[in-house]
Parts: sequence; structure tokens; C-alpha cells
Amino acid sequence: MEAAVASKPRTADQITQGLLDLSREYGFSPVEPGEFETVRDMAARLMNHDVSSCETFLAVQGLQPASSLCYREDGAITAIMGILLLREAAVAPLMAGAFDGVAVQPDLLSRADEVPAVGYAWGIAATTKTGGAAITAVGMPLRLGPLGALTFVTKAVTGAGRHVAITRFGYEPMRGPDDDMLVSRVEKLRGVS
Repeated sequence: MEAAVASKPRTADQITQGLLDLSREYGFSPVEPGEFETVRDMAARLMNHDVSSCETFLAVQGLQPASSLCYREDGAITAIMGILLLREAAVAPLMAGAFDGVAVQPDLLSRADEVPAVGYAWGIAATTKTGGAAITAVGMPLRLGPLGALTFVTKAVTGAGRHVAITRFGYEPMRGPDDDMLVSRVEKLRGVS
């Protein structure tokens, strides 16, 4: 599927609907409330890093229904991806590397009728090659489609995650060559340097 870069800002609700619609085409759906414990355990194990609590996942999803998406094989979750749409108040902490992606503050999340200031790639993880391939397949169509008007930031918590973000999703170190904070600027998606 070929997607064009979105050129005008859209509300969080419009972006969310686009995320849900496009991700379904690639086999993704929102994580169900009763699945967050499984998702949390899977992410923590694969990343070997502290991840958000089930309460945080539920609170975020209550505000942004497309924040936690999963891919299933034979009914089992084999891949997850997290996407946050953030308010202007989150930009300075993100750029300073002080944004807490584990204990996300709900007041930093864009509400349905607001235009987000920035996107945050909350995380990706997969337990199978098929699940990992699904994440790769949907990544750029999402960035060029419903998420196309937003600059995105992420924190690389593993070497493998950093490599994937840079080589497959167009991220670059934000403040220096070894920075674990990575940025994917909307201008780069449009071919403007």
C-alpha cells in the first residue's frame, strides 16, 4: 500500500482513527484490557528493561485507543507496538531526554480534539519473525499516512531496538552520534533537508 505524507495537522481523534484503520489492514488491533499483563511481561522480557505498569497502559489507552496495538498469530499476541500522541508540554522534556516513557503522565497526552505537537514511539516488540515482519510492514505506511504530519521521538533501550529504529524507520540520534534519544523528523519524510 502506497501512502502519501500527511501535510496538515490533524486532531488526535483523526490520527487515532487513521491508525486503527491502517493497522487493521496489516493484522493489528488494540490490545484488550485483559491482555495488558501478558503484553507487559512479553515486552519486559524481550527488552530486558522496565516497562510501563498495566495501570499505565490502561490509563493511556483510555485516552488514546490506538496507543497499544498488537498482532496475533493463532490467537496469541506475537507483536506489539506503542504510539503516543503528545501535547506541547511534552516537547521540552522529550528534547532534554527527561520524558518518562515508563510512568507516562496522562496530562502530557493529546486529547481527542487536540492537534498533537509530537509523536512518541512508545515501543515495539515481537516474539516471532512473522510478528516482527508485520511491525516492519506497517511502520512506514503509518509514518507516511496518519502519523505523517508529526515529528517522532523514541528512546532506544536496547542496541537491537536502536538499530531497527535507525535502519528501518528513519530515526537518527537526536543530540549526538551515541544518543539513545532518537528523532524522525517530518521534514525528512517529505524529502526536505
